[in-house]
Amino acid sequence: MTQDEKEIESLRKKIDDIDDQMVDLLNKRGNTAIKIGSIKKALNLNVSQPHREKEVIDRIKRKGTVFKKSSIEAIWKEIISASKVIQDTISKIGYLGPIGTFTHEAALKFFPKAGSEFIAFKDLSEIFDNIEKGQIEYGVVPIENTLQGTVRETLDLLIDRNLIIYGEIEFRIIQNLISLKGADINDIQNIFSHPQAFSQTRSWIKANLPNANLIDVSSTAEAIRRVRKLNDPTYAAIGTEFASEIYGLDVANAMIEDDTTNHTRFLVISKIENLIKEGKIKTSIVFVTKHEPGALYWVLKIFSEAKINLSKIESRPFKKVRWEYIFFVDFEGDKDNDYVKEALQLIETNVVWLKILGSYPAN
Repeated sequence: MTQDEKEIESLRKKIDDIDDQMVDLLNKRGNTAIKIGSIKKALNLNVSQPHREKEVIDRIKRKGTVFKKSSIEAIWKEIISASKVIQDTISKIGYLGPIGTFTHEAALKFFPKAGSEFIAFKDLSEIFDNIEKGQIEYGVVPIENTLQGTVRETLDLLIDRNLIIYGEIEFRIIQNLISLKGADINDIQNIFSHPQAFSQTRSWIKANLPNANLIDVSSTAEAIRRVRKLNDPTYAAIGTEFASEIYGLDVANAMIEDDTTNHTRFLVISKIENLIKEGKIKTSIVFVTKHEPGALYWVLKIFSEAKINLSKIESRPFKKVRWEYIFFVDFEGDKDNDYVKEALQLIETNVVWLKILGSYPAN
């Protein structure tokens, strides 16, 4: 063994010793968390304390000198979430199913794995219903896609229901041809997928599998599940690598989407306000203008004079009044900042109806 190899072995032993110490400390932390949880339950207090969690993470991030602050935050979120498990408190997160959808992947990206239970729902209204009933704490729902635009049902539910936007997730939509392990692309005769996925991969299909029979299903995850169930090498699906791993299939061809700029934005909704507001903060509101000339202009003028940057504005027919329109607006800034508060107060006096959907960290 060379001197360098001996040094590596010595350093690895040192890491093993440090890991042992870390586990001992995690055990001590866990026992302390259990005691705190028991006291809280005896006092009928909520075990989950978002403000305290923020304080803990902020303090730890200031102490870090080697790892990135974002890495420290991710590690401690998992530790805090794991502590909730041993306190018999698990966060329940709903997403638009079935298992393996883009929404499922977004939920896993946003929430810590430890201490979280991810539950698939059949439709968006079911997610909103279960949050309002207290059956789940959070929901992850799609709000817009760069190619298909706004998800109207999500917007309508945000308008009608009394829930808050807790956060957002955005990522690029990558489509893949998914097949059975060892299958030959030349044998593929049928392809399952969602109609949107077919539209996003039209050029690739035309160039590579022009004679394949395209079969519409409810989601890309359902498409992959069907290929797994049929176990027939003449069938394939278009969907995500994430779902292919869940169902034990292969990515026969990766990144077959026609447009590489395709992104989807997801919202995390809850009854709970997100108290961790670092970096760029976004606020979402909806309002109905007065039915008179220049009504929208005066609202936009308030934003302009307050130097508030709008990142999205969209109109939607107001179901409660014929020929009235409701406007959905995203802008940069926290609703609790004085200049934003003042602008929103002025807007409220210039509109028929205003609803603040929440302030949250921008993706």
